Amino acid sequence: MSFQKLCLPALAFALLTTSAISAEHRQPAPATASEHYRYHQRGLRLPHELKLMWRQEERAYKKSLPKEQRHGWLKAKWAAMSDSQKHAKIAELQVKWNALPAKVREKLLERKRQRHEARRAQKAERYGTEGGAPASRSLH
Repeated sequence: MSFQKLCLPALAFALLTTSAISAEHRQPAPATASEHYRYHQRGLRLPHELKLMWRQEERAYKKSLPKEQRHGWLKAKWAAMSDSQKHAKIAELQVKWNALPAKVREKLLERKRQRHEARRAQKAERYGTEGGAPASRSLH
């Protein structure tokens, strides 16, 4: 038998099976923008305003921790939660956020934005760059 008669069917079979296998492992595309964001972040994310509420809620406990343990404490606590616990925490924080008067919510978000801008300005001053990142680490 010739080489072409043996290899072509085997090659076609290999291509068909690999495409079928890869099609089985693909995940469906996210339907909404928020689902798309969560999909790319590889997990359930806490929205910024709810994270702000949680930080306020846990502030006293965090202050009681030694300084070495404070950094990343809330992130580690979130990572240790199961998905059902995360959903429950999001619902609890959302109720608390919605219970705040609109002026208080706006003030908290504005203060957060001002602090963020101040940190960016400090980094820009420190590193002498526009965006605040060190020039060696810049992606441009």
